[in-house]
Amino acid sequence: MVNQTLQIMKTRFLFPHSSRLLGYLCFAADILFAIVLKLLHPGGFAATELHHVPGSANDPSRDIDVIDRGMWLHNDITILLIIFGLLLIAFSKEKTEDELLSQLRLDSLQWAMYLNYAIFAICVILFHGLHFLPVIIFNVITPLVFFIIRFRWKVYLLNLTLNQN
Repeated sequence: MVNQTLQIMKTRFLFPHSSRLLGYLCFAADILFAIVLKLLHPGGFAATELHHVPGSANDPSRDIDVIDRGMWLHNDITILLIIFGLLLIAFSKEKTEDELLSQLRLDSLQWAMYLNYAIFAICVILFHGLHFLPVIIFNVITPLVFFIIRFRWKVYLLNLTLNQN
C-alpha cells in the first residue's frame, strides 16, 4: 500500500502516455509552420515587422515606425507550439512507469539544467544587445530539448540492457 502511494505521488504531475503523440504532432506542425513562414519571408521577420508611417508634412521628425502585430503573432504561435509540444513529449508517462524510470527522469532533468545554464552562461559572455534576444528565446526551449534527448537516450540504453539479459 505504501509503495503504491509513493508511486502515485511520483507520477501525479506527468501527463498520460497518450499525450506524447499530441506533443509530437504539435512539434511537427510547428516545424512545418516555421518552414512555410521561412519560405514566405526568406529575409526573416525583421525586414517586414516595421511599417513606416509618415508624420505631418510640417514636421517630418514625427515619423514613426509601427510594428505589424500579425508578424509577432506568427512568432508567438511558433514559440507556444514548440513549448506545448516539448512539454507533452518530455513529461508524458511511459507505458510502464516505475521507480527506475522516475530516477532516470530526475537525473536527466538535473543534467539538462546543468547543461542549459552552462551554455547560457557562455552566451551571456559572448552575446550582447539585440543579438542576445535569440539566446533568450532558445533558452526557453533548450532545457526541454536537452531533457528529452538525455531521457530518451537513457531509456534506450536501459531497454538494450534489459533485452540482452
